[in-house]
Amino acid sequence: MKLLKIISIIVTLIVFVYIYNYNQISKFRERDIRIDSKKVRNNLKITQISDFHSNGLIDLEKMEDKIKKFNPDIIVLTGDIIDSNDIELDAVIKLFETLSRLDKKIYFVQGNHEARQELYKDLKDEMKRLEIIILEDNSTTIMVNNEKINITGLKFHSKPREYNEVIYYQEAIKDLNLGYYNILLRHSPNNVENILSGKEDLILSGHTHGGQIRLPLIGAVVAPGQGFFPEYDKGIFRINDTILYIDSGLGNSAAPIRAFNPVQISNIIIEPKK
Repeated sequence: MKLLKIISIIVTLIVFVYIYNYNQISKFRERDIRIDSKKVRNNLKITQISDFHSNGLIDLEKMEDKIKKFNPDIIVLTGDIIDSNDIELDAVIKLFETLSRLDKKIYFVQGNHEARQELYKDLKDEMKRLEIIILEDNSTTIMVNNEKINITGLKFHSKPREYNEVIYYQEAIKDLNLGYYNILLRHSPNNVENILSGKEDLILSGHTHGGQIRLPLIGAVVAPGQGFFPEYDKGIFRINDTILYIDSGLGNSAAPIRAFNPVQISNIIIEPKK
């Protein structure tokens, strides 16, 4: 009888952990972020999606409805939308087609999984077909609500090429009017201080997955490139006059496991500073 009780408790715990983890990796949340700036006269609304990793568990129709309700001015995809182990593009194309139906400008920057994915060229062809704007070490200036905004995208640079990233970045922004509000899309937040010019108003990153597993009051246990208890794990950080925001992503890598850290998208509002 005692053994039966022990087995029942173990089975109950296993079922609970399975249901909890499934909820964490499949039921996305919306994270609402507000940032103020003296450089904007009107609200600028951005939906950020990062680290999708071809997560077929995400309800894309629900996500479409949520984004439509938020009604962003632009959508940004901050890398690792595909997983490096994928052998087909179906899940990612479904995401792209869902977002394209929203009729918003979509900007994409490469992550480390795209950098080593053999299908990346085909993925870029699909993005071009759907008029998703690819920013790879280049910039664009857009008009939103009657004011100009700069968006720069840096593709993922592996460790051996990091020393060149400052050069690529300076080349990308050399023709911009840096008096406008400046957004930098960079998949990884690691070592971001090394490239800053002091003119960045907002950096949007992903890569860390918020650690995937987080501990209450402590935060992320580990993040790629930062090791245990990383400094830049998830959320808003201030580096001098620059805001760094890290989204914890819609998917998972290494293992489909999350704790105290459900998959998410971010709805960001940049509003005039009062």
